[in-house]
Amino acid sequence: MSSFQKSETIYASQLETGNLTLINELAKQAFKRPTDNHRLQGETLQRWSTSMESMKEFLCKSKEAMKKVQLSRVKSLVDSAYNNVPFYREFYGACGYVEGGISSFSDFEQLPIVSKAILNSFDDSTRVNNPDVIERAHIARTSGSSGKPFSVYRDDNYIVLEHLHLMRFYNSCLQTPLREHDWIYMIHHAGLAFSSLHGKYRTFQLPDLLPDTPLGEHLLFLRPKLLVTLPSYLPIILRHKAELIMSGVEAVLTNSESSTQLERTYYSKALGVPVFDEYSSEEIGMIATQCPHGQYHVAEDNVFLEIVNEDEQGFGNVICTGLSNELMPLIRYDHGDVAKGVRDQKCCECGSLCTSLKEINGRRDDAFRTYEHKLVPSASILAAVDDILLATDRTLGAFRLVQTSSDTIELLTKYIGEPNKNMPTMLEQLKIRLSSLFGYTVNLLHFEVDTLPEQNSYKRRSIVREWELD
Repeated sequence: MSSFQKSETIYASQLETGNLTLINELAKQAFKRPTDNHRLQGETLQRWSTSMESMKEFLCKSKEAMKKVQLSRVKSLVDSAYNNVPFYREFYGACGYVEGGISSFSDFEQLPIVSKAILNSFDDSTRVNNPDVIERAHIARTSGSSGKPFSVYRDDNYIVLEHLHLMRFYNSCLQTPLREHDWIYMIHHAGLAFSSLHGKYRTFQLPDLLPDTPLGEHLLFLRPKLLVTLPSYLPIILRHKAELIMSGVEAVLTNSESSTQLERTYYSKALGVPVFDEYSSEEIGMIATQCPHGQYHVAEDNVFLEIVNEDEQGFGNVICTGLSNELMPLIRYDHGDVAKGVRDQKCCECGSLCTSLKEINGRRDDAFRTYEHKLVPSASILAAVDDILLATDRTLGAFRLVQTSSDTIELLTKYIGEPNKNMPTMLEQLKIRLSSLFGYTVNLLHFEVDTLPEQNSYKRRSIVREWELD
């Protein structure tokens, strides 16, 4: 191997299994993201070393200073989208917008709200500022919580910034910042953009956590500083409490699924380490993160967040404007979630003056349960659909999974045109994946429908449990 080839080598973090067979088998199932390359790792490492302190300081800026930065970014983003993105040219032109029309947040709030349904009614090429780069852009095609596939295109700069925001959050949860040799342990279907940064800040990922997984032994082998997981896995992690403490894990972070503060407080006390939550999405990236005092602080250098149509309890619809994705701007985007802001907000005890959220009632998918009433992670189920039904097929218009009994799941699909010719194979793969998550064989029944039945909810459900628990 030449010296050049050596310099391009990606550190193989997934091989660090400690010779544990079950860990090795799960590690091989982890999806390697195309962003995980030597060039982007290096760029992210360099930018982290130069911007770490300034990103931390931004969170403690005065409210006026933050809003000034945000308004400048929003004005530039709107004008750029209006001039370069056909969708926004048509959408804003129809309401009389002209370039330079934003001089205050009041002006900005007059712009129409964009929904996923509206965006999906336009061709992908009209939603980006340069259709020529779509084929080589980073794409996130997600089922989301609505069951309607949606594609988001991002450039290299977005990928780097997304990772930097995660690194900042990780540091905020620790007693001392991450050191270059520290490990991050992920128990999550979706890994980070990078497995390491040229061998530094290494990550090990398990896509799922099963009851017989020797997690404790592996934690003692790697001795990670952070454990990032789905809330659904906390009961299994608790079985490995002794090893978790002995391995030196300083904090557990949760994301992707809704969890209550009561639940996180319980597991924080039970595990003996703090549990922090992250609010993020494929469309926007980092939205808000919990601080040691329990407040969700909006990442105001990544998103401008509004809560509109508040009810009498203060809950309203979350509207996000992403500040990092210039390739495919999402401006005043209805995120489909419900949240409650903090009124009469003051400086948090952690020092942050960022907008705070008191409660997030996001993706209310009806969780599937096993015959023993154990929860099956919604995010892992959606990941199975993403990997099997959506990865190579762009003709699926919408879907819904319905649990009708302890071992029966119905898959409803609506295709744009003819269903995929490989559907029998895909259904068998999905059945195997779901059975693995349940811990026993489930029956998967497929029905092609013209329209998905309406749901009595503030948004359509992609995961519905009709089986009543005894």
